[in-house]
Formats: sequence, structure tokens, C-alpha cells
Amino acid sequence: MPKQLTDEQMARRRSLNKKILGFGCLPIAALLVLVIALAAIGDSDETDDAKPAKEAAVDAPAYTEANKREKTKTGSVDLIVPDATVDQAKAAIEDYAQNIGGDFQDYSVTVVRSDTDKVYVCSGRWIRDEQASELYTGGKVTADSWPAIDMNCPDPKG
Repeated sequence: MPKQLTDEQMARRRSLNKKILGFGCLPIAALLVLVIALAAIGDSDETDDAKPAKEAAVDAPAYTEANKREKTKTGSVDLIVPDATVDQAKAAIEDYAQNIGGDFQDYSVTVVRSDTDKVYVCSGRWIRDEQASELYTGGKVTADSWPAIDMNCPDPKG
């Protein structure tokens, strides 16, 4: 059975309710309006016009293959791209990787500016799947989808 409040307790409760309804709702309403306004501003910032693209798509440059070595499941190649930028090197690696097939599990693709260069612009490690990553990289290469390319682009001359 519910507890009956005394007249004094009922009076205190009514007084408190008046204070909450008289003053307490105003800050809550203001906060609600502020949240809605911030949400509307946040949505407008996410339009394509408000933010520049992270990276412009770069077409793969012409490249020459050099030092190509292939075994049963692994391979490596150098791609020579004179005056390559990092974006061009990445595009060249991605272009080359589209044609890696067969039984390859692990394939290293390195972009250099000339056949005599000792330093590279970018290096990509193409891995077929999670099992290949475990076997060939100790699980260091992770991805949401496979095959995946782990890129490293120090470009010390750029």
C-alpha cells in the first residue's frame, strides 16, 4: 500500500515542483535548443562543398618494370617512374597490384625514380588475405577487405 504524505510533506513537494517548473525547465529548454542548433551546424559542415577532398584521384603514371622476382607464392618488382610524386607512386602501385594474380600470397611493389636509385618513393606490400598476412608478416598487415596493400612512402628526395 502506498505511503500517505503528511500535509507538510505535500506542501514541500508542491513548492519544489513550482521551483522546477518555474526555473528548472528554462535551462533544459535552452540546452535542447542549443543541441539542435549545434546538430544543424554540424550537418551543414559535412557537405562536399564545405570540405576539400582528402586526396584527389591520381591516374597511374607510365612505369617500367625492373628487378622482377617471382617464386611460387611471393614476388617483388621495382616500378621506375621518373620524377614520381608520392601520389603518382601510390597510383602506380595500386595499378600494378590489380594485375597480381595466380597463387601469389605476398607481393612487394617498390616505386623508384630511376633504376640506379638506392632510395624509393613508395613501397607497397600486397597481401592476398588474412592468412597470408599471418604467414608472411606475422599479422602486421590488417585490412577491412582483402587483398590489401600496406603502403610506406618516405620519399626522402621529395
